[in-house]
Amino acid sequence: MAGDVQKLKVQLALKWAHGNIYDATVSVTVTDSCYVAGDLRVGLPPGTLGVPEIEYLTFNFTLKSGPCSEIVKTEEKTIQISFSPAKPTVTAFAVVDGKVAGQDAKPFPKR
Repeated sequence: MAGDVQKLKVQLALKWAHGNIYDATVSVTVTDSCYVAGDLRVGLPPGTLGVPEIEYLTFNFTLKSGPCSEIVKTEEKTIQISFSPAKPTVTAFAVVDGKVAGQDAKPFPKR
């Protein structure tokens, strides 16, 4: 399966922490054990264009080669981000080996 990037289910959850800081939790459902979760960071995936009114998050994965067990599991990571009235929406991407495999977007919730 290495090299075949499937569409992945991405869920973004935003929760107020304090001040203008929110916890952004990105959950990605993967379909087998070959998907290895990497970092969750603020910013667009490489080679992707965005608009300044959206805060972007990228959750990186690598697809390892070799035998993989077919197990569906959810990988989850949380990062703190700042709310700005200029960026009222957050979009989270799941990226596998540099290719976008799924995304979800949410507006910042009211406190």
